[in-house]
Amino acid sequence: MEDEGRWRKQFQDTIDSLNESQRNSVLSKAKTLQILAGPGSGKTRVLTCRAAHFVLNEKIKPQQIIVVTFTNKAANEMKKRLYTMIGNKNTDNLAIGTFHAICARLVRFNAGVVGLKSNFTIADTDTSKQKPGIDTTSHHRSNRLLTERTGAIFGIISKAKSEGITAKEYSDLNSKTFERKDIAIIYTAYEEQLQLNNLVDFDNLLMKACELFRKKKNVLAHVKAVLVDEYQDTNIIQYELIKLITKNQHTDKTVTIVGDPDQSIFSFRSAEPENFNKMHNDYSDTQTINMEQNYRSTGTILDSALHVIKQDVKRIDKSLYTNNPAGIPISLISLRDEDDQATFVAKEIKKIIKYSKGLLDYKDFAVLMRMNYISQKFEATFRSHRIPFTIIGGDRFFNRIEIKDILGYLKFAYNNFDYMSYSRIINVPKRGIGDVALTKIGAFHETRPGNSMLETLHEIGAGSGAFTNPICQKLKGLAKICDDIKAMIEHKMPIHEILGFITRAIKYEDYLKEKYFNDHEARWSNIGELISLAKAENYHGEDDEPDMSQSQTQQSQTQQSQNTQNLDGLELIDVEVVSEDDEGTENLDSEFPDYQHEKDPIVEFLEYCSLSANQKEQDEAEGGRVTVSTMHASKGLEWPCVFVVTCCEGVVPMHHDPDVSEEGRLLYVAMTRSQFFLYCITPKRRDVWGYTQSTERTRFFGNMDQKIYITKSPEWTNETRSMLAATIGKPAPPDDDDLVTIKKKSSNKKTAEYSTQYTDSQSQGFYASSSSPVKPSYGGFVSAATLSEDKSSKRPTKRKSQEDTTQKKKRSSARQPPIKSSVKPEPEPTD
Repeated sequence: MEDEGRWRKQFQDTIDSLNESQRNSVLSKAKTLQILAGPGSGKTRVLTCRAAHFVLNEKIKPQQIIVVTFTNKAANEMKKRLYTMIGNKNTDNLAIGTFHAICARLVRFNAGVVGLKSNFTIADTDTSKQKPGIDTTSHHRSNRLLTERTGAIFGIISKAKSEGITAKEYSDLNSKTFERKDIAIIYTAYEEQLQLNNLVDFDNLLMKACELFRKKKNVLAHVKAVLVDEYQDTNIIQYELIKLITKNQHTDKTVTIVGDPDQSIFSFRSAEPENFNKMHNDYSDTQTINMEQNYRSTGTILDSALHVIKQDVKRIDKSLYTNNPAGIPISLISLRDEDDQATFVAKEIKKIIKYSKGLLDYKDFAVLMRMNYISQKFEATFRSHRIPFTIIGGDRFFNRIEIKDILGYLKFAYNNFDYMSYSRIINVPKRGIGDVALTKIGAFHETRPGNSMLETLHEIGAGSGAFTNPICQKLKGLAKICDDIKAMIEHKMPIHEILGFITRAIKYEDYLKEKYFNDHEARWSNIGELISLAKAENYHGEDDEPDMSQSQTQQSQTQQSQNTQNLDGLELIDVEVVSEDDEGTENLDSEFPDYQHEKDPIVEFLEYCSLSANQKEQDEAEGGRVTVSTMHASKGLEWPCVFVVTCCEGVVPMHHDPDVSEEGRLLYVAMTRSQFFLYCITPKRRDVWGYTQSTERTRFFGNMDQKIYITKSPEWTNETRSMLAATIGKPAPPDDDDLVTIKKKSSNKKTAEYSTQYTDSQSQGFYASSSSPVKPSYGGFVSAATLSEDKSSKRPTKRKSQEDTTQKKKRSSARQPPIKSSVKPEPEPTD
């Protein structure tokens, strides 16, 4: 009882610290509650507090509460918070976890109801991809389809399961289409095989749970409250699970969902933003609370993000405001190409760290991009500038599977003795050469001392050794491809053409579609980036020293001249320079060949790729690392400074689909990751599959209010630094007289800080719309040009404030004036 009293007091203190919409969300009496929580509005805190409220105030036992999260990390974070709010025992008695974790627990306790044994096992991703033991031999067309398109077939089956469609239902729906009928046969055979082996895959867990809840309705009789996080990411079957749990006839249940339809960006995982509307149809008593106060970003960042998201005319109408400083305008910057873009970002990061005077370090920066192939230039540039970085949601470029596959062919054709590269390519794409055959090939090769592996393949292809005819023919075909690549190398053909030949010869795009159904486009784009890199020929060795070719001499001399002007304070080192006439030079030249000029381009390229792949992580200093991430992987995170890069038509939005609403939401998510500095950068030219293409800035920035953006780097003043400190919650450093000079210099075209190389061609405060004709409507989105100029009607009502008139003028139109000084400052929760 003493602990409970202490928890109640702590809980009340927490409630008192919440803003009005947060408090209403926690204490609401609604049986069905939708909390629409904008970015940075504190949704995790609210959901946690509501769970604690049910335990402490509504007298619901912890065992009667289910809390659904979308990741194990989110579940663990919620548990940590609840331990301090309701104690360890109460928290451990709550059912907190992902849909899959909770369903696995319930299905295991009732396995017999759904035809499983309680000791069933869950097939992990790798196991389920193998799809072992599926017998479709009696259906020749289905068997051939399964052999040739395994990945694509099971991607379709997985999507069907996410929509709650069973094998029988799929068969009934697709009985008239040959290919779909064949897929139905495979689906049925696969389900039978899972059942026979007492196995379930991840999709099956949810299907089995639905089956359980329909067959044994009292299994959930004890549940009284269900809370669901990240509701915008739910798919059809997950919504069906929520209904089966909460609309059970045995008890009166309450359901609370927290989400943001504006951040629904996972349609490729079958997420259904329409589930918000479905809830209103299925639960007549649904109440909605909008959480619109943002604790993360400045007013100008919110204004710019709202400009993007409000182009979706089908969205649920809601806004954002903040009590943070107004901040500085965002930077909409156009640069010459993607190389300049990467260099600009690297230099800007170092500049901001320098002028922030300890407020920011490397860990406070993020580079966000639509597709992960864009990361390659940033990886190379950050290495050359000695900037530590980490990649979220994927491998570094040269460690990606598809890059290693194509380079494997190039390496093996160049070095026919490279057994490791042979091992990589032997079944890429699938050639049906199993482990037994591979062992026999290896043993046969050992009987041919002195043979290269390619020569061994030729011998087997010609009939040597005790190999079946299919194996001989497949190895003969592989050897022929490698011979062709080898001939291209020997004839000094351009590397990008050789890489293009490899992708065509092995039909690699088809292979990616079959093996990686969900992300084959991203993987194929990585191959395009590799080919563009090979054509650019501007890669250099791991020592990060640029090639001193003749074309670079003038640039080097210019740089040397600039460097001599900046030697103050540096310790000079005496270097002995030997003239060409010095004694012994001729002998040295004869003993040591000129490797720089003799190195074969193919050697240089392969060395660059290999050394980049094996690049050790930079020593992580106290400042941490810059984050390089896709927009999708950045969701839920935040940084003081964000660079949203390659904001081009064809990239954002990526597809030519007339409905680009999700692309707009994705850009909105990326922009709202920033707390203070936001750069949205557009290269005017891009290398696409080895060809240079002109690009235009994304349509989503068209007709943005000129007051909230500039077309160059932000100016540094003491006021800028003070606002930065206030926004990120750190004490401001003392004023710096040097910052005044920086601001004055920014208008000088010759200044190094704001070089015209890194500014938009447009004058400050003006943005020219895309010159290409743009349709007024894009599915749910409309052109920004069609939006009403009157923005005041949808702003939150502003409260009276004691703030003076001068300060009010500085605030962004997206901001609500601060609360009166008699009220305690509000906390700073995040997503």
